[in-house]
Amino acid sequence: MIDTESRLNLERDRAEVHAYLSERGGGIACDIGDDAVYWLGVVPRAQPAERFTARVIWTAYPWRPASVKFCDGIAGRVDAGHAWPQLPGYRHGSWDICKPFTAEGYALHPEWATDTNAWRTEGNPFLWVVQTLQRDLDADFAGRGA
Repeated sequence: MIDTESRLNLERDRAEVHAYLSERGGGIACDIGDDAVYWLGVVPRAQPAERFTARVIWTAYPWRPASVKFCDGIAGRVDAGHAWPQLPGYRHGSWDICKPFTAEGYALHPEWATDTNAWRTEGNPFLWVVQTLQRDLDADFAGRGA
């Protein structure tokens, strides 16, 4: 569970995330048991039959980046290779996304916190994370992991 401020901030920003994903054939759901956990349905533009489920877990929103992992359905396993898209920095063997929009990326690269990749809290960071995921899928999707 997250603090009240984070929960309210997420509630405020979630509508834009929902609209963005809906326009692209995707969707969003909040976990029933934990309001810090969201499930995203994301679809690569060039291959609309491919649908991925991303689990996003916030610890302090918008102050810290979220954990972002792919799973084989809502509440599914994150260690299922076929659940992960093949994209640069999306490591379906390590089960993380090594990019400066995830908690995992910042944990692997602490220098990002103080350079041009520093986490930004202004605007709608949730929407920015989702837009980054979508851009990566649209630009570099090379199939599913094994």
